[in-house]
Amino acid sequence: MYYKGTQQECIDYDATVTAAKNYQGVTKNWANPVEIEGVWYILKHENYDCSLNTVDKLPQQQNKEI
Repeated sequence: MYYKGTQQECIDYDATVTAAKNYQGVTKNWANPVEIEGVWYILKHENYDCSLNTVDKLPQQQNKEI
């Protein structure tokens, strides 16, 4: 499951989970926000909820022809 929000909302969610989990060593943060067609998503942690809308999976990206 993923949260859908603005880039800043996704960054803030990552910061919240990262601080709570106190990652050290190889793991530096919970998850990196991903932009797909102008919309931002971040992986939802099962123990940390927030007010962002959830989606079950990421949408498929359209292949851009070069």
